[in-house]
Amino acid sequence: MRFDWSQVTYFQGIDACDTGKIDDAARFHTYQPGATIFSEGDSCAGFHVVVDGLVRIFRVNAEGRLHTLSLLRPPAAFNEVAAVDGRSNPFNAVAVTYAEVLVIPHERLLKLLSISPVLLQNAMQALAHLNREYIERLEDMTFRSIPSRLAKLFLHETTYHDQIAETPTQLTQEEIASILGTTREVVGRALRELLNAGLLEKRGRAVYVVDRGGLEYLAATNTMPVRHPLA
Repeated sequence: MRFDWSQVTYFQGIDACDTGKIDDAARFHTYQPGATIFSEGDSCAGFHVVVDGLVRIFRVNAEGRLHTLSLLRPPAAFNEVAAVDGRSNPFNAVAVTYAEVLVIPHERLLKLLSISPVLLQNAMQALAHLNREYIERLEDMTFRSIPSRLAKLFLHETTYHDQIAETPTQLTQEEIASILGTTREVVGRALRELLNAGLLEKRGRAVYVVDRGGLEYLAATNTMPVRHPLA
C-alpha cells in the first residue's frame, strides 16, 4: 500500500528516492479487535506505524495487573527502541479495534538509517523526545497526585498528547486508571473531586471541561485551585 510517510515524525523531510526505499522495506498487516500485535519479551518485532484503528501498548506486572502505557491512533509510531537496538520488545501491543499497521524490520530500519542522514537525525531527535516523555511520566507517577495527573489527561498536555483517545470521556474509568497507574476506585474519587471543584461538569454520561484555567493550575502546581464564592 502507498502511505504518506511524512505524517510520521521520523520520516519528515525524506526525499522521494528514500521514501521509495521505505515503502519497499515496510510490510502491511491487519489485525482484528483483541488480536495481539506482539508480546513483551519476544524477539524484536520491528518499527510499527498505526495506519488505521486504535492500538493499546501495555505491560503486565508479576501479579497480573495490566498497566496501559499508551493508546495509539494514526499515524503514531511504536516499538522504536526495540527496532533500533534489535533487542526484545519492551511491552505488549494489541489491537483495540480493527487495525492496520505498517512494520519495518530491525535490519531494514538500520539499513535505512545508514543511507539517509535526514532519517538518522529525525530518529535521534524523536528517541530523545520519547525519553523525555517517559521521564515526565515517571515524575508524574512519583510526585503528582491522582487529581493532578487526571487534570493533565483532560488537558492533553505533552505526556499524553496524541497517545490517548480523542477525549478522556471516551475512555472508561478502568482505562484511565490503567494509564495513570492506579485503580478504578481512586480514579472515581479523583473525578468526583474535579467535578465538585467545578473544573469538570457531567452532562448525562459525558464529562466536559468547564474551567480549563483551573485544570491547568492543578496540572502545573499539583494543588487544587481555590474557588471564591461570588460576592
